[in-house]
Formats: sequence, C-alpha cells, structure tokens
Amino acid sequence: LHIPFQPPPEFLTKYKMVGDPILRGILRFNKVGFQTHRDRAKFLELVQKTLPRARIAYEHGVDIYTVSFEGWTCSLGVFPVSIKNEDFLAIAQDPQTVIKAHEIKDEMMQHSGEGGALFFSVERFDYTKGILEKLRAWKRYFELHPERKGLDVLLQIAVTNRRTVESYRKYQDDCIALAESIRDSIRSEEYPEWRCIRFETDGLQRVQLIAHYLAMDVGVVTPAKDGMNLVAKEMMVCNPSAALMLSSGAGTEVQLGMAGFYKDEDKCYHRVEDIADIESFAKTFYEAAIKDKESRKRHSESINQFLCAHGIDEWSTAFLDPSWTHEVIRPSEVRQLADFYMLMNKTAQVRRQIVEVVLKGMPVKHHFAISLENAKNALEKSCETNTTRLVLDTTANAEDPDGANLTAKFDISDELDELTRDLAFLQFVQEDDINNVEQFIDTLGSFHPSGPAAYQEEVSKACALLTKADHFHFFFTDRDGTLKSYSCSYPTSIQPAYSAVIQAQFARRCAQFCAIVTTAPLVHIGILNMSTMPEGSCAYGASGGREWYVNPALQFKDDTVSEQDLGLLNKAFEKVEDLLENPEFRNFTWIGSGLQKHFGHITVAKQDNNNSIPHRKSVLLYENLAKIVHEVDPMGQTLTLREGELDLKIFTKAKLSGRIFNKGHGIRLIERKMGLKLTDGNILVCGDSETDIPMLEECLLVAPSNVFTIWVTTDESLQQKVATTCSRFGNTNVEFVSSPKVLLGAMGKATIRELTVRGLGPVHFDDDDHHY
Repeated sequence: LHIPFQPPPEFLTKYKMVGDPILRGILRFNKVGFQTHRDRAKFLELVQKTLPRARIAYEHGVDIYTVSFEGWTCSLGVFPVSIKNEDFLAIAQDPQTVIKAHEIKDEMMQHSGEGGALFFSVERFDYTKGILEKLRAWKRYFELHPERKGLDVLLQIAVTNRRTVESYRKYQDDCIALAESIRDSIRSEEYPEWRCIRFETDGLQRVQLIAHYLAMDVGVVTPAKDGMNLVAKEMMVCNPSAALMLSSGAGTEVQLGMAGFYKDEDKCYHRVEDIADIESFAKTFYEAAIKDKESRKRHSESINQFLCAHGIDEWSTAFLDPSWTHEVIRPSEVRQLADFYMLMNKTAQVRRQIVEVVLKGMPVKHHFAISLENAKNALEKSCETNTTRLVLDTTANAEDPDGANLTAKFDISDELDELTRDLAFLQFVQEDDINNVEQFIDTLGSFHPSGPAAYQEEVSKACALLTKADHFHFFFTDRDGTLKSYSCSYPTSIQPAYSAVIQAQFARRCAQFCAIVTTAPLVHIGILNMSTMPEGSCAYGASGGREWYVNPALQFKDDTVSEQDLGLLNKAFEKVEDLLENPEFRNFTWIGSGLQKHFGHITVAKQDNNNSIPHRKSVLLYENLAKIVHEVDPMGQTLTLREGELDLKIFTKAKLSGRIFNKGHGIRLIERKMGLKLTDGNILVCGDSETDIPMLEECLLVAPSNVFTIWVTTDESLQQKVATTCSRFGNTNVEFVSSPKVLLGAMGKATIRELTVRGLGPVHFDDDDHHY
C-alpha cells in the first residue's frame, strides 16, 4: 500500500459507505505491506474498533500481524519501499553531472552572501505535499531571522498536474501567488540582486534532477500526509553531505525515526512535527541553515549508509518472499485454543498451495514440507508427554471475566496422522517413479486397523464397484466420516493435501458433476474454509444442501425459508451464543462441530468422539436449548429441536409440510436450480451416517438402476438400513468400507486405471496425468 493509511476521524462515520468495504477488502488479501509501522498500527486500530470478532495475533520474531476474520487470514507487514541506489549513484558520480551541479549552485547562489544555504524541494504540485505551509514558513523564517536575508535561497519545483480539477487549480494558483509575493517583498539592502525563492512548475529530467541534489545544501521534504516520499531517499543517496528536513507526514521520516536516526542526543535530520505550526516550521529552517558542515556531513553520511544498505532489491526480496506470510508455518508453541485453531488454519493455506502445484504439474516448493513439519512438531511438543492429548487454555486468565481457568482437552491423533500422511505424499510426488501415486495410495494401508492386506482387499472391492459403473454423470458425497476421518473439532478438520488431489482427479477423470453435501455451514468456519480443493473441482451443498456454492458467480439458497423464519433462527442463535458464554457450558463451543450457524438451522455439539463430556452436562444443554426454542417460538410453528448422536440441531420447518430439510431435499434443490437430469447417467452416492440416507433415497427414486453407492461404516445396523433402502428399489450396487482411507484408495485406483469414457473408447493417461 504505497499511500499513507492515516484516514480522518470520520472515515468510519461520515465515509462509512466506503470505509467499511476498504477495511474488509484489505483483509481479503493474503499479504498486505504498509509503508510504515504508523500506517499498520492505524489500520489495526480501526480493525479492532469496527470488527470486534476479528482475531489479531503478532509474531514478534518476524514482525508480522495476522488478522483472521470471516474465515480469511491476512498477514500485515511493514515494507518501506526504496530506490535502485545503483542507478542514482551511477549518474551522481558521473563527472558531467558534477559539473552541472556546480553550475546550478553558482547560478542559484551568485547573488547570495557567504554562508548562504541552498534549500531544494521537488514534488508534484499537490495539496498533500504541504507546499503552501512551506511557503508560509519560509516567509516567517526571514521575519524571525532577518540576518539571513541575502544568504539563503529556496528552490521550489512543483510539477503542475490536475489543473482541470478546480480545487487543484485554486490551490496551485494560491501557492504561485504567495511565492511571487515572498520573492518581491523579502529583499536585502546589502545584496539587492538576491532573491529568497525561485518557484518553478516544470519537471526535471533525471540527470538534471540528480545534479540539483548534488547542488543543494538542504533537502526539504515536508508533506502533510504522504507515502514513502522516495525523493528524500534519492537526495541522501546522491548527496551524503547535505542536510535533510522531513515532516512527520513523510514515510521516510517514520522509517528513519524507527531506525534510531532521531534521538534526543543525536538528531541526524531536522523534523517538522506539524507543518501547520508555522513558527516551529520556520525554526526548523533556521536550524538547518546554521548547522555546521562537519555535523551535517557526519549525520548525513549515517543516513546515506543506512539507505544504501536498504535499497530496492532488499525491499522486493522481502515483500515477494513466499516464506514471509502466515501461509508459511514457523516453529511455535500451542498454548491456547486460539493458537491451535490458527495453526490448523495455516496448514489449510499451505495444503491449498500444495494441491495447486501438484495438480498443475509444477515443482513442489521446499517450504511446503518445512511448514507441515513445523506444524506437526508444534502439536506434538504441546501434547502431554507420550500422548496425543492436547490440553489448552481457552482464554488468557487476565481476559476471563469470571476468573475461571477453563481448559479444552483434545485427542489430536487424527490431525497428527493426516500431517504425517501429507508429508509422505510430498515425498512420493517428487519422485521420478511413474508409479509414485499408486505407491502412495498403497501406503495408506499401513494406517488400516487390520493391516495392509485387509486394506487392499477392501480397496479392491470398492474399486470393482467403481469400475463396474465405468463413469459417473453425478457424484454426491458427504465429507466428514466419508472422505475425511473425524477430527477432534470441526475448525481443525482441514482436508489433507493428498485427499484433495485424489478427490480432484477423481472428479476430473471419473465424473462429470461432483458435489459435497454436508451439514456444516458454507463459510464462517464452514466447508469452504475446510476444503483444500481448487476452485471448480466440485460444488458444495452446505447446511444439508440448503445453501449451494458452485463457483463465485453461481450461488443459491433454499427459497422456502422466509425472512421471518430466519429472523427467529437468528434470535435463537444469539441466545445460544449467550448460553455458551456461561462457564458451565463454554466447553461445548470447542468440542466436535462446536456452535455453527447454518442456513435454516443451528448446530451445537453435545459430545465428542472420545465421550469426554459427562452425560448429565449433555442433558442439561439439551434442556436449556429446549427452553430457548420455546422462548423464541412459543407455539412451535417455526423451530424444532432435534437430537443426534454427537450434536443438537435447531431447525426451521418447511413452510407447509412441517418437514425437516434433509440432504435429499438438497439434491432436489440443485437439480431444480441447475436443471440437472439425474436420469442421464450413472450416479455415485457416498455417506457414513443416517443423515446421508435421504441423499441416497432421492437418487434411487429418480434413477434406481443407475445408482452406485459406497458407505463408510462398520455399524451393522446402518449397513442393514442402506442395503434395505437399495433393495426397495431393486438396486444391488452397494459396497461398504471401514474408513475414509479405503474410499480414497479406491477412488485413486479408479482414477489411475485405464478409463473408458462411454462412447469415446479407451482413454489412457499421459505422464502428466499419471503424476497428478
């Protein structure tokens, strides 16, 4: 951001219509570089004031702030832009330039007495540059120090621009008129030909500009508010003998001040704190004019050395360094719940990059493995000794209003296992062996509870079903428990890179339309935050298929939910939020799915996979949620509370029938909205729980003989229900597997095999396809 970020106080009141989008828009970038620490601090101040839900963290070792808001994370750094020193020095050291500089100095100071100083200022003719204040201070300078008449000269070059804008034209005319008045009114009896100011509006070619830098005794850069003001750096790089006047509005002044060049005991430049304070401004002119040459040279050489060591190459290297942002994970400690969630969010960013380069056949970057290894080490070191048990503070004690020292306890074995598999995947995809992906898929068998042989047997059966279908027009699948093993908490259930690559390639090679249908919300810790697949790989049906994301331009929701119903659901959600702030219930916000606001329903976790919550507390939670539903909807016409194995859900009922929206309705919704014809070809349905059965039923209802289904479950009761559902429609295309790894293995094998596309004959993978 090359302009200053110092908005006026009314930026978020009078200018709120643009102020809010600017703040939120900046936070959507992965990385934002401010010119100065002052600008970054102002931005963070406004974020804290206006976006209280934004999470801000600081990494002291690398001076990076990260802001997480609405599922996005942005890194904020300070990158003071500089100049290409070599180019300026080459011209400054050219003998012809030195000769021109002497000529300029002689011509400008020919009517001045001994000891006079040439002040030089050059900028665009813009009100932000503080030219009018500078002229007023220059006039006041001679009023306060008449003894300097006949000595000092200000050469002001203000390059005219925007004359067609009335406010600019008036400002420029006022400045020119004031300069002429000063030139005519301030005279010296001793040196009658002397003039205190020359005001020019034509620009200078670079050689001429640098010659002026060499000729000056004092460089003047005093904007009201501005960016880095590179002209100040150009001046001091070219002329290490000149003094420098800087206003606090100049970015270079902030950088030099932060670097220690303006200390009480040793000030290397002259600072104008407030250019509107004409008296102080005039005083600074005087201090610069009378400074002895030895001190001036010593101070300026210090600045010169600093600027020469921090040129444009350093700036570009730092700003473009891919290892700088939050996307690169550095060694860290995981002490608080926020640390855990933020670390897992960072792995999501890295995994998305891995998936992108692997699918595009680009080289895998070295820092990918370093990031994932650092994340894995951070989690392992933070666990209790010789366990995968993570115990975290849920808030800093000083911030906890009730003084409770609450801790969250997690079994993070799944998170660690997935990181291990991703690290192994990175090694395999970088090998030259043409069968590297097949070999990786085989390694997943080492994680099977019954061993590699049992894994291979299951994969073969599932792959046989996929091969029997040959190709799918439609692929509808659940995610958690089906394609992704359950994590300790939904915000940590990041899709592994290897899984995203397998799914994306299966979607590309073995199916025409793919959709993940999940009960999770779309965003705000939803499926789009957890997924690491590239845009366009599949559609996402969130909230049980009640809200759909196909691509940025194609999104839609269930239109049977009225605004009035959503209003009641929002009231219930706010009350549930307040309930979970109570220390007695606060742990329900970080177990399992936590608290999720979906389109059309609310989910509250009541238990986790490890049954760490006492049954009585789950019952108490249910009772309190029932009270909230009754308070918000006393007649029970709109809201209903349903209990599942691990969570509680508050639904809005359908307008007429009172039915609960399920995944089958979600498929019907996208079928209607996108004009899909499920009768056109084979359909693959995958799931792992009873909430996925309506999805299977909907497809069987439309095209019973075309449906193929794979279920990830060892629950015999659920297996029976799935088999019975299929048999009702005369369908026997069903297979059961024990874990998501088996399903992924089958999908990977099916993708790698020789693929026969219906009506087109056999299609073989080329090397790039085979290597993903």
